Amino acid sequence: MFHVPNDNPRRKNGGRAILWMIPRSISTAFAKCMSGIPGCEVWIEPFGISHLGMTLLEKHGITDCPMSYDGHEREFKLTAQELENFAPGTTFFPDRLPFASIKKKLEESTSKYVFVKDECYAMSSDQRRQFIPKGYQHAFIIRHPLLVYRSMRKASFAQYLEGGILKFNETDESSFDFRPYAKEYDLNAVFQQHHELWTYIRDRINPSPLVIDSSALLTNPAPILREFCEAVGFPYSESLLQWSESPEVAKLWKWPGDDIYKNKAFLGVSMNSTHFTPPAAVPPWEEVTDDVRELAEKAMPYYEDMLKHRPIE
Repeated sequence: MFHVPNDNPRRKNGGRAILWMIPRSISTAFAKCMSGIPGCEVWIEPFGISHLGMTLLEKHGITDCPMSYDGHEREFKLTAQELENFAPGTTFFPDRLPFASIKKKLEESTSKYVFVKDECYAMSSDQRRQFIPKGYQHAFIIRHPLLVYRSMRKASFAQYLEGGILKFNETDESSFDFRPYAKEYDLNAVFQQHHELWTYIRDRINPSPLVIDSSALLTNPAPILREFCEAVGFPYSESLLQWSESPEVAKLWKWPGDDIYKNKAFLGVSMNSTHFTPPAAVPPWEEVTDDVRELAEKAMPYYEDMLKHRPIE
């Protein structure tokens, strides 16, 4: 079993943090918020996008994906091409995708503050967890599964329609069944993977990583942001509660490719946000589609266990 030491729990003159998230959990708005910290370097899903590319590579029969770039240039060129097909209008760079390269760049950053938001499913095995960068504090953001999967279903239909990858003759969103796509793109078990990574971090790195409930954050952001900043060594100020609606700040973020921030299906609302808005109400179970209900039911035990560990509001 790989072990990642907590060798730099708090930096005296700065801080480094990874916010592990599940899709549709308000994490992009959180990243815009963190951009308000002077000198903060923001990274967006470096491991998560690499993982998505590896998943897409399976159509080429490549299931044992390499972790380093040297000697595997062909595989990562294919990975970049598949990502560009998945997200039209974007350009991905093969040398930014290997896990080993990501770890090295995160550890070598000279910025005073570094904030990373990334996907939990990217670290689903010990082989991958050895690339968790040293010197970072960890936090986890959660959201009710019904809200996550309802939003994920809507965004995914728009993305798959634009990318021309709908497979079952869906004519509109009402005829779309998200379940087979969730399985193919490793989205049906994100809550379980989130829980497993949280357990791993607790056992190996930090016994009490901060758990942030997105609904609580949206309802009353100030105390939660203050606690997050204190936990990871970031400076907090009331100015973090408001930011520019312009998505141009994303040009300064560290991405695996160019123009990813222009993806409207998944990022449109968050990239044009200006503050945390009141949360959506959790819909009644009987009012959601069958696919959302089935996926959410399986996720609930993992969500509820992590919810117990959020700060007392």
